[in-house]
Amino acid sequence: MQQGTREHVLPGTLHGCVPRFPPLPPFIPLQGPSEDGRGKPPAPAGAMEWDTTVVTHGINWPQIDTDRRHSGWEEVEKNWTRQQQQQQQQQQSREREQQQTPQQAGAAGIKGGKEAALFPCPHVAIPVPSLESDFRMRVKLNAQSASMAVGDGFKKWTTFTEGEWSGQLGCGVVVSGGQDSQDLVYGKTMATQVEATHRLKTADEVPAFIECKTRGFRTGPSELMRALQDPEKVESVDARLIQYRVTLSMKTTDERYAEKVNFGLWVGSCLWRGSEVIYDVYKIV
Repeated sequence: MQQGTREHVLPGTLHGCVPRFPPLPPFIPLQGPSEDGRGKPPAPAGAMEWDTTVVTHGINWPQIDTDRRHSGWEEVEKNWTRQQQQQQQQQQSREREQQQTPQQAGAAGIKGGKEAALFPCPHVAIPVPSLESDFRMRVKLNAQSASMAVGDGFKKWTTFTEGEWSGQLGCGVVVSGGQDSQDLVYGKTMATQVEATHRLKTADEVPAFIECKTRGFRTGPSELMRALQDPEKVESVDARLIQYRVTLSMKTTDERYAEKVNFGLWVGSCLWRGSEVIYDVYKIV
């Protein structure tokens, strides 16, 4: 900045817009009255004071355009406002869901006035169960099986030749047991009802024995179900496409495990492929 040039940058002005101020008018001394209202001479005025009655002309003060902004700023503001409104709506929706009990949500999901009115005790809040992964078990089926007539169909009984299990509950082997299965068909869905009993042995120095019972269904399209039962086609089928779910209950007389298993309830997601069955077991808490 050159000496002798008065250049000032006002707050809010854009870069590159430096206003230039013209020279200010000279100070004008004020001529006061000879006496004030009390008959005393007034106090001497300063040598230089401003006369507020002086009107100046020809001074072009710079104008600051407060509305001037980038051409895309308006769209940015619109997007920001829209995001704030969406976040506020989502927050209000979450608060309403938290205040709503599971029973009220169930009653709200029932279509029809009569069904909603008959929903029992909608004002009572009941704890919702959750699942905890407990252990995994694998068993191998015996190649030999026996069939027996039941009603209009047949049940097939198969024993287990070997197996092992491990997880939060402990670990060990499957020493004995077996399962019976029955094929069922409803419409285009084919199902196999399975009930099994497993005798588990823990890996403790002094082992404990736990009796584990399962009951469930394996369901899926009929062509896939039949392919899994065919030894020549079973290797070409992804068994995970078949839904196999079971419930489990366990009991033991061993005091080390009795409190853990005698009063619990479990569910399992299973994979049955050929002669091998794998269980992922979850405890209901």
